[in-house]
Amino acid sequence: MKAFTLFIILLIFLILPIVGVFVSAKSMAAGGKVLNQAVKNNDLSGMKNGLGQVKAADNMLNISLIPMFWVRIIPFLGGYYADATHFAKASQYELDAAGILVDSLEPHKDDLGLNGTQIPGQDKIAQFVKILNKILPEIDKVEPQLKKASDEVASIDVNKYPESFAGRRIRSLVETGKNFIMGAHYAVTESKDALILAPAALGEPSAKTYLLIFQNDKEIRPTGGFMTAYATLTLDKGRLSSTQSDDIYRLDEKLLEVCKNKICPLTPPEPLVKYLPEADGRERTAWSMRDSNFSPDVPTSMAQFEKLYGFLGEGMNWDGIILIDTHVVEELIKITGPIEVFGTTYSADNDPRCNCPNVIYELEAYAQIIEKGEADRKAILGTLMQQILARSLGAATDKLPEFVNAGVKLANGKHMMFYMKDQKLQTALSKLNWTGDVRPYTYDYLMINDSNFAGGKTNLYVRQDVKLDIDVDNDKVKHTLTIKYSNPEEYKVWLNGINRTYFRVYVPAGSKLTSSKGSEVPVSTIDEELGKTVFDGFLQIRPGSSKDIVLEYELPQNLTGKDYNLLIQKQPGTKDFEYTINVNGGAKEKFKLDTDKEFKLSI
Repeated sequence: MKAFTLFIILLIFLILPIVGVFVSAKSMAAGGKVLNQAVKNNDLSGMKNGLGQVKAADNMLNISLIPMFWVRIIPFLGGYYADATHFAKASQYELDAAGILVDSLEPHKDDLGLNGTQIPGQDKIAQFVKILNKILPEIDKVEPQLKKASDEVASIDVNKYPESFAGRRIRSLVETGKNFIMGAHYAVTESKDALILAPAALGEPSAKTYLLIFQNDKEIRPTGGFMTAYATLTLDKGRLSSTQSDDIYRLDEKLLEVCKNKICPLTPPEPLVKYLPEADGRERTAWSMRDSNFSPDVPTSMAQFEKLYGFLGEGMNWDGIILIDTHVVEELIKITGPIEVFGTTYSADNDPRCNCPNVIYELEAYAQIIEKGEADRKAILGTLMQQILARSLGAATDKLPEFVNAGVKLANGKHMMFYMKDQKLQTALSKLNWTGDVRPYTYDYLMINDSNFAGGKTNLYVRQDVKLDIDVDNDKVKHTLTIKYSNPEEYKVWLNGINRTYFRVYVPAGSKLTSSKGSEVPVSTIDEELGKTVFDGFLQIRPGSSKDIVLEYELPQNLTGKDYNLLIQKQPGTKDFEYTINVNGGAKEKFKLDTDKEFKLSI
């Protein structure tokens, strides 16, 4: 009798639920395939069918998980069970929202090409623009469901998952799922203004042209990297074309010729004169377009770039500037797979020539050719980006979350930034922190900004470890900032030599420097720049070595209270460096600076 009772208990609370979970998972996968194929075929009826299958399977999954509530108390397994229930519930809300949006498209399916008509890859953005225009009025209807879904997954810690298991990526899949769910709610709330303006930005109803500037973050500059190359991209009702692609030196050659015959105010900033000599060693006497991104505030630097470009007299026939760096190309190629341009293959595989992804090595080799001024250098940027976009548009539908997750992550990490002439669009993107602004802030503030001046591609290897010690004593706040620069790699000819870093540390306006160590020149104070006080200096880091910069300074006023407010801004283009914050000798925060971060610290 006891054995029979035990069997019944196991049947109810373990065997049947596990079978139910297994069956529902298979049903969800089958429904997902139907949905994926329907999206691929532009078949709205098939999409509804697929959504219905997935929703039924998800309901079954939620029911199957309920009897397994006791797993929560089991160490290790309990956390994964909780995550599974959160994802299952979130899926219900997401599917409800998707159902509302799909139903709203039914009256327009023929006009949108959702009747089984095949859409060429190059026309998919155009179709997306049309669909977006139809679903925008429905956003308010789906916001409650998307909020519930976002709340369900918000507490999930993706870092507890292994990178891979049994040959399958685990952590990145969990992270993509969580970010996609939370991002959907963010899109219809915080990103709503940008979403509403998206059709116009994508060329509906009139075409838009953008200047795409490639910044080489392995040769770091204030806005993210040395501006190596550019391309013009036109979006006409979502259809993409590239009209021009060249390297930045061609522009400067034109500028030099023009300014031989007319007066051009090209006086460079003093640090450029001091730390960045011409290739032949002579002192720099003119400010070139390739060095115009001297301000860490992207809008300020892009205004300076346009000012210098204006001397060419060719007009600026673009609606905005988009800045990207090597991280953008690398992350997208991870999803699309290898791409060949002009006989060179770009892939995410490790390249032993640099101990880095192959695409990074090839881009750095391309930058080296440009900087040497070789006559047969090819303008690859426009072609490469078109190939990446074509692959992205032609990818399977189940890749969409990966592309969305990668794009948002790159923009949040300041590897992709926007400078738009449409002020409403610029303001909407600024609210998302995608415009590279040095932000005004009432309380404590920190931003470290480096410029690699004639130090080659060394930022491929150079890293920072930052420690901020905050000492609060009644009405005085003292800081000790320690920046450890290190280059663990050996010398690699043109890739890794002596890194020459002009550094600027932005702190609250009115701060006073009391001591400094590590800079090869006396650290100076700039009293007012972008609403901040700036401490600047210079150092050189050789391969296989490290150096510390230590700055001690006092804040201008007592910023204490119940909470201590601090904003740390990330320099565009940089890696996710390690930061540690201590207050009155006690550890408060340790994190990777992957985006701007604001803290409320107890003291």
